Amino acid sequence: MDWEAYNLPMQAITGHMERALTKGIVPGEFPSSSEAGLVFRNWERYANQVTRAKDGRALVACDTEMSGVTPAMIDWWFGWHMSSSERYRLWHPRAHTWTKPKEDRRHLVDDREKYIGNVSYVNEYIGKSHKKLAIAFQKPEMFGIHNIDSSGGTAICARTSDRILRSEGGALVHLIIPVHGGCRMRSAFWLGEIIPHWPWIGGLFKRVLNTRAARKIIVHDRMAIDLLRHCAEEMNHLSRFLPPLYREVHASGRAN
Repeated sequence: MDWEAYNLPMQAITGHMERALTKGIVPGEFPSSSEAGLVFRNWERYANQVTRAKDGRALVACDTEMSGVTPAMIDWWFGWHMSSSERYRLWHPRAHTWTKPKEDRRHLVDDREKYIGNVSYVNEYIGKSHKKLAIAFQKPEMFGIHNIDSSGGTAICARTSDRILRSEGGALVHLIIPVHGGCRMRSAFWLGEIIPHWPWIGGLFKRVLNTRAARKIIVHDRMAIDLLRHCAEEMNHLSRFLPPLYREVHASGRAN
């Protein structure tokens, strides 16, 4: 297929989100990623802002209206895009640079099986910082999210790691809820749940790295705000080309 038709120029994010970014950091407490369901049940408290807890952790929460997009399209996208950098760059042409999956699962039929239990290695810019990350996708139940299928929705859940620092840094959940004419994506990123994977000394430093002072240095305010902008940009951009791309790929009989 010719991907050029889907390599669209980025558009500015909404004025509503621009105003949200000017709020800066909002102090407040929030549940851990293992209880992500509690965040989504109280979404209005956290939506479209960066919340900083007293222990130094940060929660980045972004709400995106996706016209014409279905939860099934999102499940397909997360299994489909990770197989090549060309596909990944469609998502955010300015920020995404490279990707590779731990396992090539293109032969599988079920879209969720392509990404759940798999790891996506990605290089991307968050603001001006070029990150080399590993995104390990897991089942929603591990994040306290249950019975999502009963509502016709889906949830993309993962633990995130910095490949250079060789440390887990947090988690992400994209909760996709069907609405009339499309879906609503509620994206939440937990930053500062740090687990170093360093031989011999990782366990010794885990407690130090998870102090309030260390977390505020590692997960500084600028990084969290840049991530909020990045999510708003990439998810709004995705909603522009995903429906026609999904239809063309499936019409061609080459959904992998």
